[in-house]
Amino acid sequence: MNHHNVAPRSGVRQLGIKAPNVSLHSLGKFFSDANELICLHPASLSMVDSSLMAPAPLINLRYLTIYDVVPGLELLFDGNMLPRLQSLRGITVPLFVTFASRVNQMKTLDTIDRLVITDQRDDAERCFSFKQWHIVLDALPRLKTLLVQFHNPKCPPMTMADLFVNYIRRTIRARLTLFSCCIDDKSDADNKEHFITYLEERIDMVSTSVQFASIGSTRLDAWM
Repeated sequence: MNHHNVAPRSGVRQLGIKAPNVSLHSLGKFFSDANELICLHPASLSMVDSSLMAPAPLINLRYLTIYDVVPGLELLFDGNMLPRLQSLRGITVPLFVTFASRVNQMKTLDTIDRLVITDQRDDAERCFSFKQWHIVLDALPRLKTLLVQFHNPKCPPMTMADLFVNYIRRTIRARLTLFSCCIDDKSDADNKEHFITYLEERIDMVSTSVQFASIGSTRLDAWM
């Protein structure tokens, strides 16, 4: 979707936006049938006029993918624009910026039951921000599936494993059924293997009915 080709698209199921200053009103008006939205750089969203009638909710949207920081994306989560969103895929920093920019950061997104989150696209970053992970996970308390991918050349600290275990502990009486953690093993492989072992042991302590499966020494799949 860009500003040179905006017209009603009845039947469109997958929509990608990569133009700046796309109005929320146009999304609901022209692409109400879309069930998947992909946000690409340099996309940004905005209200045409806050005094106008609120934009129509994207009632058919089930899947949202966030590859880059998209200014204004928090507007989708502030109101009732995504009443049936089920699956969210994205990179840690863009997800964090979106959730941290909401007017009401305490609001949870209870319809989302699947999160695929990646720490970054490449191996340039060598640090971990727990604030980013906390804000993202705290906004999504009703996950059934949590898939985590690390491409960082440095092994995550053990406190990252504790963060995941604490999330699993909070959702034991809710719905989380699958947790998967996959780490790129191109570097620091020994420490990453130890991280996975530690994570498995800690999950086993908090969930008595858990079943584990591993594909490689730096990947863990756990069914609750």
